[in-house]
Amino acid sequence: MAFYSVIIEGADFPARVFESADGPLGFFTTRFVEAADEKAAELAAVELIKQELEPLLGGRCDEEANASMSLDQIREVKELPETAPGFGFTWFAMGS
Repeated sequence: MAFYSVIIEGADFPARVFESADGPLGFFTTRFVEAADEKAAELAAVELIKQELEPLLGGRCDEEANASMSLDQIREVKELPETAPGFGFTWFAMGS
């Protein structure tokens, strides 16, 4: 097993995540995971993100028709950083 830093980009998430948002939202987030390979690391990171998004979206995030997540960057790291965030998102308004 190896450790990975995985950056995921989200797109077209509903504005209800924030009351003041106008239109769909995107995000970037980083997760650190332990996995057998890069593909398993990507899947583990996406699953962690889905679990965190569920309460924000008021239900299962895969029910959002246009919302999507994609791998932005992945790299193997020697060890999991002690101070690495394991949650949170950097949200942005999607351009028209």
